[in-house]
Amino acid sequence: MSFTVDLILTDVPRDNGTAWRYIEALRDEYYEDKSGAHEKLKKLHAVLIQKYPCLCSYADDDPEMDNSPWADGPIMDNFASKMGMLAIVYSRANEVFPLILEKALALDIIVADGQSEKIYRPGEEQEPN
Repeated sequence: MSFTVDLILTDVPRDNGTAWRYIEALRDEYYEDKSGAHEKLKKLHAVLIQKYPCLCSYADDDPEMDNSPWADGPIMDNFASKMGMLAIVYSRANEVFPLILEKALALDIIVADGQSEKIYRPGEEQEPN
């Protein structure tokens, strides 16, 4: 099981119920989006893998791979033009999520945490999980 977050590059409705329905529709688009990663997601990727290397950077038999907080990879494959998704090993979520939140918001990326059903928007007061 993994802890997943959505990274959204479009405006999201303010009403929580409407927002989650919108995000669900965006996910449907995301799975069909072959246009490549948005530039902001590429910047976020660079920051995140500097601290926590992508699973794809390890050899298949490298025991250090087991220490990665990422639940899947390559991470870049999880990014598209309007949104991206990150999957974190659940036991590492409390460590990694605050970094994702900080860096994404700094890049004007909305972060949606489906586990807590919280939506974090740039420029708003933030309380992770």
